Amino acid sequence: MRRIIPLLLAAIFPICLFSQSVSPEVISSAGDYYQGATVSLSWTLGEIATETYSNGNYILTQGFQQPFGITIHGIDLDVLVYLEGPFEGGSMNTTLKDEGQIPLNQPFNTSPWFYTGSESVASIPANVVDWVLIDLRDATSAANATQSTSVETQAAFILNDGSVVGLDGSSVLQFTATINNDPYIGVWHRNHLGVLSANPPVESGGIYVYDFSTSLSNAHGGGLGYKLIDTGVYGMAGGDANGDGFVNNTDKLLWEAQAGTQGYESADFNLDAQVNNPDKNDVQIENTTLSSQVPN
Repeated sequence: MRRIIPLLLAAIFPICLFSQSVSPEVISSAGDYYQGATVSLSWTLGEIATETYSNGNYILTQGFQQPFGITIHGIDLDVLVYLEGPFEGGSMNTTLKDEGQIPLNQPFNTSPWFYTGSESVASIPANVVDWVLIDLRDATSAANATQSTSVETQAAFILNDGSVVGLDGSSVLQFTATINNDPYIGVWHRNHLGVLSANPPVESGGIYVYDFSTSLSNAHGGGLGYKLIDTGVYGMAGGDANGDGFVNNTDKLLWEAQAGTQGYESADFNLDAQVNNPDKNDVQIENTTLSSQVPN
């Protein structure tokens, strides 16, 4: 038998390698493969030992568990994130909406975003705090999710409870892009530091969910560009009046130029439709050591 077994393996092994199907299959009495946004699981019944062989082009796994990749075609996103400036008492104010200051057209068509999307509404939905820009990136890690990995961007509304929703004021965001690696979520606001999800969102019931608010580590770069805004609540840092990713003296000069004005102003960091001392003292000055950690 010792002479027969190597001969059998030599005869069978090349056949197994070069007859592998493009589509993954489980060759066992029972087995399956599942992959979510952050975990994959393969199993077979009765295969207690596994070993992998490769000739550089094909892979054979003893146990007949064949690795393969997942491509996501279109993605629905349920994102929760808070803005520091308007946050107070467990939610964000809706003063800009209440006073009719939020524009009906997305405001990111200027520097530094230059977003050309045509998002607009006939009226601002209930509970809206402001517009945000959501940037979907396709990357192997947050550190690698540079601007070149951006596959789709859309303007959306952020509600007072932190929900990021579509233009109807309630629906999750729907993206049509194809994701070949993992999805990462960038969030931009016109006067708060942009953030990127530190991890891919988790799929639940066909919707990919990500909550930035529960931990400093949920944002890539952590406390270098993200902050604690209330007990156990984390949010995007305010004070970036020109949207360049830094909170510095340039933003203070913009505040000085706008001080005393009312309306939809870039130096209105607490979003109460007024540019005054609380914007500078409570927000901008507090964040001069922070900068956006979204990879360029």
